Amino acid sequence: MYLEYLFPSQRLNNSLKGINIKDVYQDSRLVKKGCLFFIIERESFDIYSCLRNLEAKVSVFVAARQAKKKVNCLINKKPVIFVKDVEKELRRVSDILYRHSRNTFKFIGVTGTNGKTTVAFIIYEVLKSMDKDVSLLGTVKHCLGSKEQRAVNTTPGFLDLRKMLVRVQEEGSEFVVMEVSSHALSQRRIEGIDFEKCVFTNLSREHLDYHKTMRDYFLAKQRLFFGHKNKAAIVNADDYYGRKLISRLPAVITYGVNRESEYRAKNLKLGPWGSSFSLVAGGKVYPVTTCLYGKHNIYNILAAVAALASLGFPLPGIISAVASFKPVDGRLQKICDNIFIDYAHTPDAIKKAILALKQSGYNEIICLFGCGGGRDKGKRRAMGAEACALADFSFITSDNPRNENPEDICRQIVAGFSKNNYILIIDRKKAIEEAISRLRKNDKKDKNLSGRCLLICGKGHEEFQIIGERKIPFKDSRVVKSLVKESVT
Repeated sequence: MYLEYLFPSQRLNNSLKGINIKDVYQDSRLVKKGCLFFIIERESFDIYSCLRNLEAKVSVFVAARQAKKKVNCLINKKPVIFVKDVEKELRRVSDILYRHSRNTFKFIGVTGTNGKTTVAFIIYEVLKSMDKDVSLLGTVKHCLGSKEQRAVNTTPGFLDLRKMLVRVQEEGSEFVVMEVSSHALSQRRIEGIDFEKCVFTNLSREHLDYHKTMRDYFLAKQRLFFGHKNKAAIVNADDYYGRKLISRLPAVITYGVNRESEYRAKNLKLGPWGSSFSLVAGGKVYPVTTCLYGKHNIYNILAAVAALASLGFPLPGIISAVASFKPVDGRLQKICDNIFIDYAHTPDAIKKAILALKQSGYNEIICLFGCGGGRDKGKRRAMGAEACALADFSFITSDNPRNENPEDICRQIVAGFSKNNYILIIDRKKAIEEAISRLRKNDKKDKNLSGRCLLICGKGHEEFQIIGERKIPFKDSRVVKSLVKESVT
């Protein structure tokens, strides 16, 4: 598209008007020849340090007026358009260049502290089972029609999201299921998207390094719903913040276990085989079975079922599809005998994961976990306290320390322990090896391990461990399988 169509209000000379822009970028690592590049400052990276290296590929730069002097000192071979609000211009230009028909898709947004991924995947898989063309944007991966790609963020940035939606449109998707993070809402990444349904799972302590207070965290989450107030939201009535949200919205479909709800689970049965319950909805009772573990996954199923039913799909068909749904990668996923991997990285999530296994019949639980560096430090002690109270023994280890000292992080977790039922092993692979050894220590005497299990928390589906600025290949499930195989051979 010619530059004059992208910047109609700018006074461009004739040589600039005819420049053909093929693509837009804001990430210096991704730049391709013939693009428009937006110079946007970031806390973690000095964008000005690489501008001269980009001139050979970039056709035109866009920068903030207040940075004019600095930019002009660095760029002298390519034109620069200076604007008042560079981020606003990026959103405007992205919408023009990567235009998609908003009426093409039915967007389903899922937000909350925990459960977003499982709820989104259930909705996605059920829609596929009903022969619907559907795409998924989430924490584990992005499924763009028939194509998949690794996810960098739970919710892509504004520019990346627009590019993805063009691809989704080309793939012919009717539904787009999207996990919506609080960061995405605060940073207006989903601005302009009209959601057909919005799901709220729950809210507990997380991201307070960014939001500072639980009030601000909740206000960020509720933005998803206030942009579509007249369309029914699907909300967890058992959650404190869910009830606050219900009181503020005109159209709500509720789900829960403990309170009267439009979609309510009763007669819960939890075991090492999975879960079952009676779904009460519309004056009828439907039996539901699943291989997912724990009460928290019953909430996830209720949320997905309510969302799908509100879109007009018949409950018997939804329930039948749910029965065959397998755990998402790294979400209370059984890797091998009595060893589970879970993404739990908040106090509430680690509590729910341990309780899920207790409720499923495991009476001795070994828990292995750490905390990410450069994130909410206040949750570390709280996670330690939950593990101390609920697990029989814990291995405290490194997670993604980033630029923090992993030993410092672990010591902050230890501060939450009131009992000596833990050991600290910084090296994550060594910690996993020792935890498996502890789980198996009575193998010779007791071949039946059904009462004991190992729960490895924190990284879930992640493929890397972030140490400093490096991403080192490391996936908990692969490490477990490798160690278990070695012990057998």
